[in-house]
Amino acid sequence: MTSSRKFWKLGVAAALVGALSACGSSDEQGQVRVRLVDAPGDYQALHLDVRRVEIHRDGGGDGGWIVLGTPNVQVDLLTLTGGVSATLVDGATIPAGKYTQLRLVLGPQNTVTLADGTVHDLTVPSGQRSGVKLTVNFEVESNTTRDVLVDLDAHRSVFVHETGASEKYILRPTVRGVDVLATGAIAGKLSDRASGAGLAGVLVTAQTSVAGEPTIVRAAITGADGSYVLDLLDAGGTYHVVSQPVVGPAVYLPRASGAITVSEASAVVAWDAAFDVTSEVGTISGAISPTANESQADEVQVRQSLDAGGTPTTLIVRTAAGTVASGSESYSVPSVPAGAYNVLATRRTVDRDGNETLTTSASVSATVPAGATATADLALP
Repeated sequence: MTSSRKFWKLGVAAALVGALSACGSSDEQGQVRVRLVDAPGDYQALHLDVRRVEIHRDGGGDGGWIVLGTPNVQVDLLTLTGGVSATLVDGATIPAGKYTQLRLVLGPQNTVTLADGTVHDLTVPSGQRSGVKLTVNFEVESNTTRDVLVDLDAHRSVFVHETGASEKYILRPTVRGVDVLATGAIAGKLSDRASGAGLAGVLVTAQTSVAGEPTIVRAAITGADGSYVLDLLDAGGTYHVVSQPVVGPAVYLPRASGAITVSEASAVVAWDAAFDVTSEVGTISGAISPTANESQADEVQVRQSLDAGGTPTTLIVRTAAGTVASGSESYSVPSVPAGAYNVLATRRTVDRDGNETLTTSASVSATVPAGATATADLALP
């Protein structure tokens, strides 16, 4: 990664020459550094064409956007895991104050490389051509530098629309802004209970649960020894670590941690877990209606009540993207342990200005039989 980092420093240095000249003068000024990171994805590569980075000052209205920098580079998100980041803006000077939104303006050269090595263009919905917006909430104080990470989850950001024999891949980023100064991490190891061997290549998530509603905040893939790090978690937040491992043909029962609070006093909290393999495995699949259009993206969540440190808690054990083909939409979640689940879909819709709304289907109960498929059709409002 050494040459890559050198490339970024040169690119950003050139991009920031003369940047922010329109910001006006201010006696109170600070700086912002913006870096890009990624959660793991199911692809060989995912390149984003990042042209411009902007930030919005609280109370500034439509004219409150400030250009932080113009990197004009392609970034492979799949190289930005495990603590690696790409610097988009390195210390842009802006007026001190409160900032509430960040925006990445993308160019047309966005591509995804599938597991089979084929490369496909990524279509950016028209509403996001003006910029991928994300909410931030921090103060830039005079003579200080704020370090902001843009956390984009590739696994949950690419959707397939099929038209006839062709497939169109739609980029609908699942993204959040993180103030690095106020974050912590949960780290540990996942293992096979019988052998003690680490479980490699397993998806593990950090989730919040508010009023019984779980939300995935951060995801990671375990290393060769089964170790993982879920970083960039807001300090002061309480999280559950959740995983339902699938390693080759072996399928394991899901497990969840109890409530773990990340604090500034203990920025890294440990949670190890041993998992039991099961031979009773099935599939959940179904239809999604109405069919999503190109400005929409659907994610299916498979939820189950798990023993979370002695307290039964409903959490997300698996997710899947909706796939549009021949005018209809469907989903499939294989390698699910037999048992009772609740399944629902969430739909993100972006308007012409890049603003996003979220709608959710009713939850549908599904009992997965061993060696068979449970059907759960989902209807969105």
